[in-house]
Amino acid sequence: MEQKLIGLTSLSKKALQLGENLCSKADNLVKECKVDVKNIEKVCPKLKFLWGELEVQIQSVEKLKSFAENQNGILQIFYSNKEQELTILSNELDSTLQNLRSKQVDSSIRENAIALEKSTRENTPPGIGDLCGGEKGLEFDFIEKEENKIEEKATLYDYVEEHSIQELKDKTQEEISAVLHYHNNSSTLIEQIKNHHLQFSEMLENHTISFEESVSEFARGKCNVLDQETHSMADTLVSLTRHYGQVAAALKACRSNAEVGYKLDISVLQGDTDLIPTIIEELQESLQKIESTSEEVRIRNQIYQVSYDEAIKLFMELENFGALMENFASTMKVLELDFEKSSATVDRYLEELRNLNLWYEEFSRSYDSMIIEIDRRNRVKEQHERIAEEFLIKLDGLYTEEEQQRDLFFQDHGRYIPIDLCPPIQDLPIRYEIIPQNNSRLPTISHKSLAEAQENLLKHRGSVP
Repeated sequence: MEQKLIGLTSLSKKALQLGENLCSKADNLVKECKVDVKNIEKVCPKLKFLWGELEVQIQSVEKLKSFAENQNGILQIFYSNKEQELTILSNELDSTLQNLRSKQVDSSIRENAIALEKSTRENTPPGIGDLCGGEKGLEFDFIEKEENKIEEKATLYDYVEEHSIQELKDKTQEEISAVLHYHNNSSTLIEQIKNHHLQFSEMLENHTISFEESVSEFARGKCNVLDQETHSMADTLVSLTRHYGQVAAALKACRSNAEVGYKLDISVLQGDTDLIPTIIEELQESLQKIESTSEEVRIRNQIYQVSYDEAIKLFMELENFGALMENFASTMKVLELDFEKSSATVDRYLEELRNLNLWYEEFSRSYDSMIIEIDRRNRVKEQHERIAEEFLIKLDGLYTEEEQQRDLFFQDHGRYIPIDLCPPIQDLPIRYEIIPQNNSRLPTISHKSLAEAQENLLKHRGSVP
């Protein structure tokens, strides 16, 4: 009997020691886990606030990026449209100027201009230098140059200020190129903002934690699991302790009194001892649950802590980026102001080119109209001269007839009338003259020039909708 009790006591003691060891491990794990739970409960509110604030900050960067991209798109569209518009206007103006190059000024108009220049010069009083006996070489040289200028203007293009046109084209291209420069600066700025935004977004995506489950519910749930398992293990440990005490007491009683030992019924103790492996297995299972729960909490705490550290890091990055954002915003504002100025200048220059082209188109048509007008005036002049000549012939006839009538009067009555009776009766008949005023100085247009002018204007009227 004693040997059996010794065996039961040894098994119970080992079981108790193992149970204490398992419970000790469980207790340490629970303590560590509860520290982690407290950390989770402490860091999560901060974490939620930080990531929420960081999302707002990154949205601000996104808005800045969108604004810069929108501004860049406006610059790109404006540059493309105005570059195309300048090309079209330049081509139209070049075509108009080429038309002026091919349009010869009628020779009679040039000869007439030279003749008028000479006439004006001959009728101009001499200058102070001439009155003082000064040299005339410079004056003659100037006169000769003026005549040469008139001779050189053989086409309508010779009346065009080519330098001014080219200067306006260059200024327009320069302003459009300035817009391209703004666009390039804007693109560089966008690239920098994109890089920062991508970096922040990746940090936010990689370290942001989903808070679908309530932190308090998670902590409370894990603590309940720990409490349940630790209470269960504690009750089991109490049972093992009590069982060991019973077995040890039986062994002691058996050793102190052999007769009592023979009468002891250890079947219950034997049955309880047989359950020890199952009890130990249950303790191990509880310890495993505590370990898994503790590990889950530890990992969750570690994740939150890492996320918190990354949030602080990103927050600092964004805080440093704040100064850059101000610089970016300031640069974009400067770009916007410069663009507004340049765009207004570009539009003004393009409008000047457009008006210049219309001006020279009208110059060409006005020249044709002038040719027709000169021919019309010359024909009117001829008509007036014919009418005036007819009147002169008629007036001369009336004068001759009146003269004859007066001669007949004097032949019949003149010798009977005293001279001082009516002196005016001796007056000659009234004679009328037609004296032209503002004589025409217009040239005579050739039939070829007249026909070309009429054809050009007819084509223009046909092309106007």
